[in-house]
Amino acid sequence: MEKIAISSTKGGVGKTSLTVLIAKHLQSKGLKIGIVDADIYGPNILRLLDFKNKQYELILKENNLFEPVVIDGIALSSISFVINQSEAVAWRGPMLSSAIKQIVTKVDWGNLDFLLIDMPPGTGDAYLTIFDEIKIKKSLLVAVDDELSIDDLKKTDNLFNKLNVSQIGIIENLSEKFLLGDKPILSKKIQDEFPNHKILFSLPRIPKSQFYNEIRKISKLKDYFPDKLLT
Repeated sequence: MEKIAISSTKGGVGKTSLTVLIAKHLQSKGLKIGIVDADIYGPNILRLLDFKNKQYELILKENNLFEPVVIDGIALSSISFVINQSEAVAWRGPMLSSAIKQIVTKVDWGNLDFLLIDMPPGTGDAYLTIFDEIKIKKSLLVAVDDELSIDDLKKTDNLFNKLNVSQIGIIENLSEKFLLGDKPILSKKIQDEFPNHKILFSLPRIPKSQFYNEIRKISKLKDYFPDKLLT
């Protein structure tokens, strides 16, 4: 099982939606996929996988590991299973670290090909726990062609260099340079600012109604994913 984090210091760039889309893309290739929703500030993976908003919980097995929730064939462990989602999380470092370790290392993932980890924004305790303590050593970076996003992504890049995290490449999201169905136009600004990282693919900004249809069943966006992404 290969473990890969989906990361960006900047919030609102689409890490969560990209995590789900990548999972469904890989699943369409016949691969077994799991997701960890480690976004302590806004764990939304469950809502994107199950629009009926059912109540789920992790069940402890006889081997003292939790059974992941499985939705549409994707195994899921989420911080939302250990917090009250209607309340703000105000955890200090040790509590946060313990919760993240539980939803990653205390789950019986079985025979997965890839485990994708949806990271929170920032470069704080969650990042140190995932990359330094749990030893996740690969990440995809998410960028938007925007000065604030690029500035914040440089912080992620610097942290990963310090922690010796391998950066697979950049996914450009919410591009306004082309429309859905058009040939992608990669951001020159992102390429110039991150010359050592390759933009793996770019996705256009699309209306919300279209976006939720793609989340349910990736269709038109799949044409922008490289065939051998992560494989």
